[in-house]
Amino acid sequence: MKYITTLILLLSTTVAFSDVAGFLTKETKDWKFVQAVGGMKVSMKNTALLVECDVSGTKKVTVKPTMVNSALGVRELKHKRDGNTISLTLVTSVIGKGITTSPKPIDLSGYPDGDYSIEYLDPDGAKHALGKVTLQRKKNGEGGGGQPATRPESK
Repeated sequence: MKYITTLILLLSTTVAFSDVAGFLTKETKDWKFVQAVGGMKVSMKNTALLVECDVSGTKKVTVKPTMVNSALGVRELKHKRDGNTISLTLVTSVIGKGITTSPKPIDLSGYPDGDYSIEYLDPDGAKHALGKVTLQRKKNGEGGGGQPATRPESK
């Protein structure tokens, strides 16, 4: 029984602290860092905001990377809406379980349809424009992917 208790305690501690390194190394990144790893750009797919950025520094997104990171990943892409502006901020950490070098898409299905300005928000509050996107849900009878609905040809 003593061994079982020890084993359970050891396993629960391991699970509880499995991402300690990532948690302890998390850091909010500024625009200078984003530019050094190749830049950032945004686009829409249905109701998802796609953010292209690779913190490994091995891929040009908008500018040629000047920094390479072998063990750094995107822990979180913070986002905040203020009216029709969406602000983004990268939070990185040492790569761990579930962490990749690129951010996951942001679900905007809870936001109202409309045009949005996307900006990068530095930790010091400085803002950098990334572009504009339009959130427009399909209405009944409309085709997907921004294409007009097709109609059967009459004979």
